[in-house]
Amino acid sequence: MTTAQQTGYRLDREELLRIRDRKLLTSDRDYLFFALQIDYPSKLNPSVDVTAFCERWDLSIGNFYKALGDLKNKGVVIDLTNHLNLQMQQE
Repeated sequence: MTTAQQTGYRLDREELLRIRDRKLLTSDRDYLFFALQIDYPSKLNPSVDVTAFCERWDLSIGNFYKALGDLKNKGVVIDLTNHLNLQMQQE
């Protein structure tokens, strides 16, 4: 593999915030999905401090739970509990 083939697009917190600020990503569902992937990479069942997460990602708690419900409806989030342990479905 050449260096050009190994190089990819890295989505980190700053880039995701920049994308959202530029209104290139307008769905809270999609925004939450990527934010979870950045903060909890490869974790099948992360424990999320919702308040801290929402502050870090500039997301209201209500929008967080709405987006989480949307992710559950899409089959991405398998389980929702009061403690909010997410089981992210791996494909």
